[in-house]
Amino acid sequence: MILCLETSGRFSSVALSNGSHYSAETENFQAEHILSLIDTLLKEAGITGEALDALAVSVGPGRFTGLRVGIAVAQGLAFAWHKKVLAIDSLAILAQGVYRRYGAEKVRVAMDARREEVYRESFLWDGKIMVSQQDLSIMSIKEREIDSEEWVGAGSGFLEYPGLAKGFKTCYISAPDRTPYAEDMISLAIKAYQDRKAIEPARILPNYLREEVVS
Repeated sequence: MILCLETSGRFSSVALSNGSHYSAETENFQAEHILSLIDTLLKEAGITGEALDALAVSVGPGRFTGLRVGIAVAQGLAFAWHKKVLAIDSLAILAQGVYRRYGAEKVRVAMDARREEVYRESFLWDGKIMVSQQDLSIMSIKEREIDSEEWVGAGSGFLEYPGLAKGFKTCYISAPDRTPYAEDMISLAIKAYQDRKAIEPARILPNYLREEVVS
């Protein structure tokens, strides 16, 4: 069983690979808040942390404070429970959620990165999970990606910068598509675990994509 932690977006959320999950909107990420969600989830499942196979945590890109808190919590628990950790791309989690809600098999994610830039990445459904089709990168909103193929656009970047959608034939822009949720980490975490990608907790690092931090 894998415990998933997502703190890169507007919500902090946790999930277990048995399908249970909790989420809460928060503007001030605190370790105590995440730990409370985890405690409730494990008690409901009737297990302790020692019974887990691994932990999974979103490593970005996303909100810097949230990423730092989420990774610190995952590392602390993994050390205490003697478990390894899976690092999960936040944009992949968001794309997985779009597939779950809409069945969209071709998704382009644009997450607001401030400074009139977005984090962007494209994904295709492979029958089990959404798989990245390009390197995760930062794109200026002044750039334009015109594509004759039909893609579904998702992420806070499309809400903050509506002009980004002009290059896509189809674009869902709704509240659930603005932020990743831990329940959508489950399939990604299971696949990563099966592929033996779990690593020691000390090796988990946030993927800010920028050298300088912007809150």
